Amino acid sequence: MDDPELPPVLLPHPTDCDKFLICSHGKAIVSKCPPGLHWNDAQKFCDYPSLAQCHLEDAGTTAQPLQPSPNCPAEYDPDHMVYIPHETDCTKYYICDPYGIELEQTCPSKLHWNPAVNYCDFPELAQCEE
Repeated sequence: MDDPELPPVLLPHPTDCDKFLICSHGKAIVSKCPPGLHWNDAQKFCDYPSLAQCHLEDAGTTAQPLQPSPNCPAEYDPDHMVYIPHETDCTKYYICDPYGIELEQTCPSKLHWNPAVNYCDFPELAQCEE
């Protein structure tokens, strides 16, 4: 059982160098490094690929830099995060990162994204239609 006073545990993603897992309260959430960076598991932060030393057979990195999304604001404001509902999946949503990239997130089990309140909620309250 997780102690709520303890910080979450950070782990490398099993198949993508540019992703990592945030484990907290028995749930693992996939998070993505900013474009061009890889997860450095030794240091526990996103780092330059040459320093991160991630060597996966099928690393999910691409040669093309990610393009900013038209759904994300031009100016990043950490005090006013921008959330975007997923197009087809009620259990997913996006967060705009500091570079204007939509990062896909997944709600905890049995919850749906509720754009009215910008958090994962009970399906009957979220009223999302897939």
